[in-house]
Amino acid sequence: MSDGREKFESYFDYLKTISLRGRIYKRFFSSPILFLCARRFGSRIIEVGSGTGSGVLGAFPSRVVGIDINPFAVEYTKSIGLRASVIGLDGSFPVADEAFDACILDNVLEHIEDPAKVLDECARVTGPDGGLVIAVPGIRGFKWDSDHKVFYGEDALKRLDHRWSLIRLFSIPLIIKSENLSKTMKQYCLVAVFKKKS
Repeated sequence: MSDGREKFESYFDYLKTISLRGRIYKRFFSSPILFLCARRFGSRIIEVGSGTGSGVLGAFPSRVVGIDINPFAVEYTKSIGLRASVIGLDGSFPVADEAFDACILDNVLEHIEDPAKVLDECARVTGPDGGLVIAVPGIRGFKWDSDHKVFYGEDALKRLDHRWSLIRLFSIPLIIKSENLSKTMKQYCLVAVFKKKS
């Protein structure tokens, strides 16, 4: 348990090193895009893997709830006035069934070796017409962080989970998907918008 605590604390320290330019980019550019994608499914939105609140949760604090597996990140997030809870050690989200209209995972999925439990929980906590918005880094962004475990390209996102229908796939910062930009631009992300199947 002590080793896990040290890993959480170490990664929390890493999360706090995001540059001012990176914070501005997330707050005023990428987070509003992800929020609008989720908002089409309804007003109840949860950011899974909300970290230190520098993403969608921080950009829309009165309209988004955050959850994270890192207790240090959650405590920090709460200390700055944001609503966040800790994901259970078994991976269960601390929320009721169908409590939300959409889940956002902004640069989260690539950190998880087997996303089955996360996707199960996203399906559980969203309503029948629920949405799932996932942003994953391009090739250069994926290589940048040693904690990244699984790379997701277009094909992997298209066949991610049978319970969700892919309704839109685009890139940030440009709407055009580009392997060259994926290889050269750290901020390049693929965004997949899914709707829960009936």
